[in-house]
Parts: sequence; structure tokens; C-alpha cells
Amino acid sequence: MRDATFPASFSSRARLHLRVASVAGRCLLGLLLFAAAGKTVAAPGDNAVLQWNTEALNATRIARYPVQIAAFHLATFHAAVHDAIVGITGTSAPWQPAPPAPAGALPEAAAAGAAHTVLRALWGPSTDLRSVDLALERALGALPAGEGRDRGLADGRAAAERVLAVRAKTGWSEPARGSFSSKEPGKWREAPPDFRPAAFPQFVEVTPFVLQSASQFRSPPPTAVDSRQHAEELAEVARVGAREGADRTDDQTLTSIFWSGGPGTVSPAGQWNLIAQTLTRQAALSLSESARLFALLNFATADAAIACWDTKYHYRTWRPETAIRELTAAVNPHHRPKPDFLPAMITPPHPDYVAGHSSYAGAAARLLARVLGTDAVPFDATAKGVPGVIRHFTKLSDASREVSMSRVFGGIHTRSASIGGEELGRNVADWVFEHALAVRPSRP
Repeated sequence: MRDATFPASFSSRARLHLRVASVAGRCLLGLLLFAAAGKTVAAPGDNAVLQWNTEALNATRIARYPVQIAAFHLATFHAAVHDAIVGITGTSAPWQPAPPAPAGALPEAAAAGAAHTVLRALWGPSTDLRSVDLALERALGALPAGEGRDRGLADGRAAAERVLAVRAKTGWSEPARGSFSSKEPGKWREAPPDFRPAAFPQFVEVTPFVLQSASQFRSPPPTAVDSRQHAEELAEVARVGAREGADRTDDQTLTSIFWSGGPGTVSPAGQWNLIAQTLTRQAALSLSESARLFALLNFATADAAIACWDTKYHYRTWRPETAIRELTAAVNPHHRPKPDFLPAMITPPHPDYVAGHSSYAGAAARLLARVLGTDAVPFDATAKGVPGVIRHFTKLSDASREVSMSRVFGGIHTRSASIGGEELGRNVADWVFEHALAVRPSRP
């Protein structure tokens, strides 16, 4: 990397650190992705929803999609699986209207038809299609041959095509337009080591799954760039989020890696799918109940991503890394610049406020609590990127808060951005739970 690519505000020591950090960061990323290569395996006795969720997470890990697209795909996938199953069982309202299912159709076969269709359509050659096809063979082989299986398979494929047709018109695959970088104090600009352009600003235009608009739960304005609170939050990030000499524990450092969920993992939304698998088994949910839980969960995380991106690009706040080095006393007399500051994690290429991972976590934790009827749910969480590490929680909200603070410990988000993302996610989850896939009375 040539010196010319660094802003003039960077000291020579910071430039040297950045060269070393860029190489070290890539080595660490390689180690994490190598560790993440282990395939997720369904547990014995898992129902069809859990089995196919496992296939979708494996496809996500292999495809290495950006985390936002992974969230969109998982929501589309589980919308199709849900509609395929409840079109037969009638236990909850479908996401998309559908004609009556054929008599005698097996819901497990419908789930297989829907899941296989969406996996091939959205993940396609980016993943291991042979594994996807083998999963279909196993699913159908476990069912009795005959008209029930064939009708279910065909009805599931039809449900998937309806869902895919709707999502194809939502703008998720549109290219980015315009420039989003600014030299104004407080506004977002590219950050080292790669100075990547703004990521996915077009996602503010994506049609949500359940929300009425991307801006429905837009967060309130961020802290003013000249405020004492802004200076205090930057001082906190500089203290606990620095790459060298940080005032944080080993466990706090571990959380930033555990919840990172970048490309090559199951994604942040996918981590909450793994947690949902555990909770589904603990609660012994039925096939239909599982289908509804996973559809609502992934609607919440996908819509949280869209709402988060709306807030990010509405305010376009700079990242702590930029602010800690460049904010001057003339703009904020409460702040003392640290030209040599480097964050523990590589800064993602999009604005600080609000935090994406926190938005996913807030949405997922609240949605699961609403479905299960309580936040006080004990569970263990694991992450493929840190094999052998198990984190235990007694409340879903405790896990959500740990995710939020992990971004502060990583040096890439301020506290208000992290907590604000969590609050936004909870608002999204409440709306999704109250406005989608209503439970229907049991049939006589």
C-alpha cells in the first residue's frame, strides 16, 4: 500500500501499523475462515424445517455472501418453507396468498420442494449444489412413495415460485448509485486499510418483508459531533477497542470474534438461526410451529437490515476510527485526537449509526422471546469461527446486548450506535410478530 493512499492526518507510525495490521488482519481472517469450514449437521430427530434450515446455513457459509444478502436469502427461503407447510396444515396465515393445497399432500414433501427450489434459485452455483440435491433425495427417501409425496413436492415448489416472484421485484439486487463519502466532520468517509467505497447504499430502497417502509422505525438523530457525549463515546472506543494496549479483558476480545459473522460463516442472521435451532429442540416445537418461528425470525432480521441501512445512510455518520483520529478541538473541545489509533477489527465500509450486527441481534432476540413467550430462555451458543467455544446465556436479551457491546470492543462502533441498533431491531421484531403469519384456530 503506497503512502499516497493515506489521508494527510495519518502519522507515519499509523501508516506503518496499518501495513502490518492489513497483513495480520488477513492472516487472522484466513484462520477464522479455515476454522469455519466445518459443515453444520442436523441433529438426529430434527423435523424437516430444522433439516432444511441446516442446509440453508451450509449453503450460506459456502457462498460467502455479504451479511445483508444472506439475511434476505434466509428470509425468502423460510417464507417459502413456511407457506408450503401451512398451505397443507392451515395452522397460520401464509405470507403470500395461495390456492388450496391438493388433498393428501405431505407437508414434509412440500417443505422439501420449497426449500430445494429456493436454494437452487438464490444460492445456485455459489454453493455446493450436489449437497443440495442429495438433501432433497434424503428428504424424499424418508417419506412414503405415492401421491401424497408427489403432491406435496409439487405444491412446495409452487409455493417457492410465488415467493421468489414477489422478492424478485423488491430491488435487493439493484446496483448502487451515487457517492456517499464526505470530508465534513462527523460524516462518513472511507476507512483503512482498504478504503473501500460505501457498501450497499441501495438497500435503503429494498422493499421489506413485513415493514411498511424502510424508514418506518428510523432511529432518532445521532449524538452531535461537537457534543460531550460524542467525545466520551469516542474515548470509550479508543480505550476498549484499540488493537494495541486496550483496556479490555480476554473475554471481551473473544466476543468481538465470536459474533463477527462475516463472509465464510453462516452470517450474523445465521448465528441466530443456530440459536433458534437449539430453542426449537428445547421447546419440542411441531413442524408447523417451527416453520412459523423460522419465517418470523428471518423476516425480523432481514427487515432489521433494511431499517438499519435506512438509518445508516440517512445520517451517514463517520466511524469511530475516523473520528478518533480526525476530530479536532476546534470542532469538539471535549475530544483529544489520537492519530495512531487503530481498531481491533477492520472497520466495515458503511456508516457507524446504527450498528448492523446489533440490529440483527435486537430483532432476533426480541422475536424469539415473543414467539416463545419469555425472554428468560437458557441456551448455549457456538460459532464456527471459534471452534470449541461455548457461551451460555439465561436470557435472549443478554445475548443481544453482548453482540452490541462486542462491536464496541472491536473498535468499530460507538456505544450509541450499538445500543441504537439493538433498539431498532426490537421495534422491527415487535412489528413483524404482530403483523405477519397470524396463528389460526385449530381445525376440528
